[in-house]
Amino acid sequence: MQPASRDVERIKMKFRRTAAIALALSLLASPVLAKNFAVPDKDPAIIVSIPNDWDTKEVKYGYEGWSPNKDVYISVEFAAIKNVKAMMEANQKWMKDTGIKVNKPIEAETNLNGITATIYKFETTYKDEPTTVDFIMLPGGKDRVVLLTLWGNDEERTKHGKAIDSILSSVKAIN
Repeated sequence: MQPASRDVERIKMKFRRTAAIALALSLLASPVLAKNFAVPDKDPAIIVSIPNDWDTKEVKYGYEGWSPNKDVYISVEFAAIKNVKAMMEANQKWMKDTGIKVNKPIEAETNLNGITATIYKFETTYKDEPTTVDFIMLPGGKDRVVLLTLWGNDEERTKHGKAIDSILSSVKAIN
């Protein structure tokens, strides 16, 4: 090997080490960027990550969170399958009490990260602004369902699009 070739090999080796260190550091930093929530707490069915800059808190049947300016809301809760109808009625009452115009939702089956889900999308208004409320129902195992709620006016949902996408793409089934 010629001297110049050895220098090139040393540079390549140094680059590989630097890249490996950077990758290791990024993996260590990743959990700091989001809070992970398993739902339900006992015998969890799914896990979801919410960005650290979102305010989160535990609620009776799961967790809820708000974007930094409190303009987009998300919750992830569970219920017994036998209580799904009452849960959906309570959610529609919540929308009405909050001032969200309640209308008939668009209902669709979808696949969310390998999990079969039913989406109830309400394209509505809140304070005269176009607003979307999504209720995403996921299987929760053991005769349970997990309900992910996403609410915000369309402009704010667009503004927080990357965070919302990261939250939705973080939803994983726990086997």
